[in-house]
Amino acid sequence: MSPTIASTEVESTVGRELASGLIGAVVSVCCIFPPILHLVTGPLGPFIGGFVAANRVGPTPRARFLVALTIATTLASFIGLALTIASSIAAANELPDWFPATPTKIAVVTMVVWTYAGTLAAVGTITRSAVARNQSSAPPQ
Repeated sequence: MSPTIASTEVESTVGRELASGLIGAVVSVCCIFPPILHLVTGPLGPFIGGFVAANRVGPTPRARFLVALTIATTLASFIGLALTIASSIAAANELPDWFPATPTKIAVVTMVVWTYAGTLAAVGTITRSAVARNQSSAPPQ
């Protein structure tokens, strides 16, 4: 980054955008841990992760897309892998009836998680870009 670029502007590269997406995915998962608060932050984790990750990249459509895609793919892969491992380790009669133990059900749950996380992460990145745009257009005090 050259010294002439303002500190609020960030050089966006694909590698930086993918790394920011991974950071956003970690933030999303960490939103599950706070006791009691996780009831709010857990479901909003992809939004919060997208918002945080968008701080590290430029406000371009490509950056927002790659961050949201990375967050969605990481979270969906994590859930799909966890379900696959659980269903392969446990016997069929050890799992509850509602557990998605078949490959088709696991794929459906994974796609729902991917869609949900991707949508919220995209909204988070768009919101952060709008906040940055408003802050840069506000008159100095």
